[in-house]
Amino acid sequence: MWLEYLRIALSVLRAHKSRSFLTVTSITIGAFSIVLMTSLADSGLKTLFAGVEAIGGARLIGLWRKMPEAMESKQVSYGRGITRADTAALRGIPHLVEVTQMASLRGKPLQADNGNRVSGDILGVDAASLGFFRYRAAQGRLLDELDVEGRARVCVIGDELADRLFGKGEQVVGRTVSAYGSHCKVVGRLQKLDLWGVHFGWGWDKMIAMPLDSLADVASKDVDPRRQIFMLTDAPENNDMVKRVMNARLLERHHGVDDFAIFDFEKRLQGFFQIFLIMKVIVGLLASIALVVGGVGIMNIMLVSVSERVREIGIRKALGASPRDIGRQFLVEAGLLSSVGGLVGVALGIGGALAGSALIKHFKPSWVTSVSEPAVIAARTVALGIGVVFGYFPARRAGRLDPVTAMQG
Repeated sequence: MWLEYLRIALSVLRAHKSRSFLTVTSITIGAFSIVLMTSLADSGLKTLFAGVEAIGGARLIGLWRKMPEAMESKQVSYGRGITRADTAALRGIPHLVEVTQMASLRGKPLQADNGNRVSGDILGVDAASLGFFRYRAAQGRLLDELDVEGRARVCVIGDELADRLFGKGEQVVGRTVSAYGSHCKVVGRLQKLDLWGVHFGWGWDKMIAMPLDSLADVASKDVDPRRQIFMLTDAPENNDMVKRVMNARLLERHHGVDDFAIFDFEKRLQGFFQIFLIMKVIVGLLASIALVVGGVGIMNIMLVSVSERVREIGIRKALGASPRDIGRQFLVEAGLLSSVGGLVGVALGIGGALAGSALIKHFKPSWVTSVSEPAVIAARTVALGIGVVFGYFPARRAGRLDPVTAMQG
């Protein structure tokens, strides 16, 4: 029986190709929008997560200076904030696997030995900092322990900043850069670091890094308030334990002055991903408005079809077709329209998501391509549901037509 309904539905839709095409198109646009927009949003989330995960993700803990809330009166006699010795004091904490101290100075004037002057970010780092943030040397080398301990006047330079200072593709190792009136010899050029959406206060490829104490020698007033410590635990579930021990050790070292803030990325990431999930849902709901509009179109088309086929309905009823049979016939036609539109829209949405991601990936190699499977399933299911829901009233109307009146129509 259902196959017969389907055969009749196909013949009716073929007889009104233009009208059927317009109706299918409205559903197609809705399904296409849901899959495309949700997939791109999902790709953005996964790209961001990959960038954060590359530098530790939920295992990452930050520590920096803040105004004290407890024992503030002691700050006059103490008042040192984050110090170099704090890093050594934290190294022995259980479950802590990496510790590094650094300071970032944003948008400072720099001058190359060829006279070029640009603004760039300056990082004061220890021997572990560049490796901690997954920097690699494209030319030369990274800074080592001897550079840091000896307060050497050396530096490494980010890929984009090197091009701006010395010219694109130029050899930079052995050249010199001036900052704060002091010269440093470039010992390495860094590989491009593409961590999309992840920011720690400096441009990943627009910076120059030198030993922290070497920078402090010429810019202590800028450096000391901006000292930060970054740490990695061995697992996110151990973050709370590490923070408790860290807080106790630092309070003891800082004479009870809580002039430091601890930032747990595991807690922040949970909140961020919940917000991003809500945004994905909102994007999907906004895109589904087009499906609702398509459903209204289906209802209008089916009402027109009922009015055009009144005589056919009367004849079928006279031959023994029940109101339920007539209603099912029109529901199958509405469902067929929405199903075809949903399938085409999902296919186009997947293609659009892949093409869009390929285009973005050309400019952002770290972009993660993703097609949202929940969006595909939702678009397909909702499209079919829209057809059935909006086709119900015309089908009910067709089923209730009086056969004698219908035959006269």
